[in-house]
Amino acid sequence: MDKNRPLPPGDAFDEYRLQDFERRKAEGFPRPLYPSNIPTPEATIEQQKEREKIGGW
Repeated sequence: MDKNRPLPPGDAFDEYRLQDFERRKAEGFPRPLYPSNIPTPEATIEQQKEREKIGGW
């Protein structure tokens, strides 16, 4: 799994989702390591805006 992408949707990762977001935020939201067709949306619209603002993509 690409550590630069959000965790995939599903209940299995819900416990870790916020922690993963904060880790990627601290790293400045690096771009994904490779292209993917798997949808990995942020949990909230606010998180999505923050990623776009900090990461620039």
